[in-house]
Amino acid sequence: MNGLSVAGAGRIDSSAGLNQESEPIPSSRHSILSRKIAVHPMKQPTLLCVVAHPDDETFGAAGILIHAIAAGMKAVTICATRGEAGEIMERSNATPETLAAVRELEYRRAGQIMGVSESILLDYRDSGMPGTPENEDSAAFINQSREQVIDDIARVMDSVRPEIVLTAEPGGGYGHPDHIFASQCAIAAFERARENESNSGWAPQKLYYFTFPRSQMRKFFDEMKRSDPESGLAQLDPDEFGTPDEEITLTLDVSPHIDQIQEAFAAHLSQLSPLERVSDELSNEFIGQASLVRVFPEPDASSFEQDILDGLG
Repeated sequence: MNGLSVAGAGRIDSSAGLNQESEPIPSSRHSILSRKIAVHPMKQPTLLCVVAHPDDETFGAAGILIHAIAAGMKAVTICATRGEAGEIMERSNATPETLAAVRELEYRRAGQIMGVSESILLDYRDSGMPGTPENEDSAAFINQSREQVIDDIARVMDSVRPEIVLTAEPGGGYGHPDHIFASQCAIAAFERARENESNSGWAPQKLYYFTFPRSQMRKFFDEMKRSDPESGLAQLDPDEFGTPDEEITLTLDVSPHIDQIQEAFAAHLSQLSPLERVSDELSNEFIGQASLVRVFPEPDASSFEQDILDGLG
């Protein structure tokens, strides 16, 4: 059984291998919205975000998390691995031997910046990029029992009891096997919670994917082709990335939070955000808009949403 490592206020968990004080996690400065929400009396409505690696919760969903917290929700993140197979930027003092511990610290720090209440690690091993030797490691996340991973997520879900569950779109953004597996297991845990509602007396109400519109991804690759035509990114087909615009069910204006989002991005010092490769203008366009696909309840013509909290109750 994989143990859970939970970041609260105060000292960073010693399992990170870093004896370093962290700043207290800031509490929300905003009151809970006055709309009717079907939750336990005095329970703050909660969003649970499930990802594969430290930085996925930030590069993929920072705007959503910060928006939800500003609207009065509690946000909790689950990260399956410590990202030990990631590349290391020269600006970081991380080494291959310390990268797991460094990225755990970055994950916790970014969570604090965003206002996340709990940053949970499931302690699996990073599987690496598609086609790399790390894929074959028996300890790699993608080689673990699907039921075990679902159990781990479901156990947290049952404890946290979120109204909303958020995870990566099924393609994993760019086909990363860990992203895909984490998304599949999060969806299965959500479905299990829904099926068990009669026994538990509780079930999450909504499931979303975080994603980027394909039109935005085309702008990203167009700029890459102009600025660095010899790079690997410039050779990729933009129509293989992002979600078709017509499949996006909710777009949030998170531009009031750009400074906070950028600060959270900067916490992942060992990693390179793709947005560091493009102009500030395009980067701010990406950061200032958050795109989601609502999976459950399945949207229809009568279920237009203006906010992630709509329909709770």
